[in-house]
Amino acid sequence: MCHQTVSLIARHLESHGIPTLILGSALDIMTAGKPPRARFLNYPLGFEAGKPFDEVNQYQVVKTALEGFSASQPGIEIMDFEWPEGWQMIRDRENDTAGQDFRSPRDETPRYQCEEDRLLAEAAQS
Repeated sequence: MCHQTVSLIARHLESHGIPTLILGSALDIMTAGKPPRARFLNYPLGFEAGKPFDEVNQYQVVKTALEGFSASQPGIEIMDFEWPEGWQMIRDRENDTAGQDFRSPRDETPRYQCEEDRLLAEAAQS
């Protein structure tokens, strides 16, 4: 979910006495959103809960983030985790797929989620 939206929701919930904590990786957007309590993780977007398939790192990230609920003052705390390979992974992925179009070609063939949808559509055309 968008960091701005989450910041707005967090401020609203906090104004009604519900504690919130944002774990995000877009520091500039979080700063602009002014969330009541937030933890910044310098990992690529989409990896805010830790490195994929690394349960130890995920546990450490989430455990450290949850300590933010004991913060006495609002603000964004920068978490002390590094993952330079994550940024390289994103660059490699972007280089591998640059300029490629992964969409299916358009045609006139109807597509249905399930067989029942096909039967209903065909019955409606009869």
